[in-house]
Amino acid sequence: MAKYSDFLSMQSSLSKTHGNSNVDASAITSITNEIIHVLHIEDHESRDQILNDLLESGRQSLVKYQEDIKNEIYADVMDGNHNRLIILLKMYFQQKWETQYGTYNPWFISFLKKYQNGENRNIYERVVTRTAEYGNTYMKNYSILSIILQLLFESIDDECLKETNIFNDLWFTITNDGLTSITKYSDYIIEDVMNEQLNKSQSTLFQALREYYRQAIFPLLKQNNIVDEHNLYDLILDNITEHGWLVGLQKTRNKMPWKSYIGLLESILSFLQQKTPVFIDMQLQSTFNKQHEKQGNHSLTIILFCLQL
Repeated sequence: MAKYSDFLSMQSSLSKTHGNSNVDASAITSITNEIIHVLHIEDHESRDQILNDLLESGRQSLVKYQEDIKNEIYADVMDGNHNRLIILLKMYFQQKWETQYGTYNPWFISFLKKYQNGENRNIYERVVTRTAEYGNTYMKNYSILSIILQLLFESIDDECLKETNIFNDLWFTITNDGLTSITKYSDYIIEDVMNEQLNKSQSTLFQALREYYRQAIFPLLKQNNIVDEHNLYDLILDNITEHGWLVGLQKTRNKMPWKSYIGLLESILSFLQQKTPVFIDMQLQSTFNKQHEKQGNHSLTIILFCLQL
């Protein structure tokens, strides 16, 4: 378990990369110190653990420390969404979003500010409050994308998140089938908002997905010795971001030698197998059946490879 001093050191280092180190480090320190003060755990032996759990898993993590906190204080900080602890946690996560996630993604901060200061402020507040309550529970493996999805798909509220698998299904679908797949979840997003996000030129969701897919596809392209000529990497990335792994890759089939295409396809399928063992579906089989008709036995080998997933 990380020590409180180690945590503050890490936050300070993070803030320095943001270009406003004194303000950011001071804000984080002030917030964490006040959380400790609100809970009256300055001298408690579990102080570091309690604080770290709060900043990782939100207010709900405090349940397991109920016996370590005075009854009156515990009852107060666990009651509603307007007490000092929840306000401090909201401040912390907002600071984290701007410092950690916004440093290299200014478009993300612009998107957040649009929600925070505009007519959709109530949606922004709901997502920030949810994060203060549950921490990184719904952040998946790419927080920027998760935050954007939670803001855009406003009908996926707290009850829906807790009682159904809709958000998990949305995450699985969009990270496998790309931007266009959001139409499958049109019941949970305003139609005008969905259409705006489907327009790549003004879509924050497209930008977030592009960064998500980039982390996986670029290493696979290099692994298969595919040369980045005529912006091939960006072309492949854009197509996969929009249409998903298999359909997106198919759209760039004629941009590389067949041998390279097959090698890349095998690498992607291996990656998807590790990521999601049950990825294989009818769309996948259909894709490879078409390839088999065009390319013969080599494609059949790949089909058999897919059916082993």
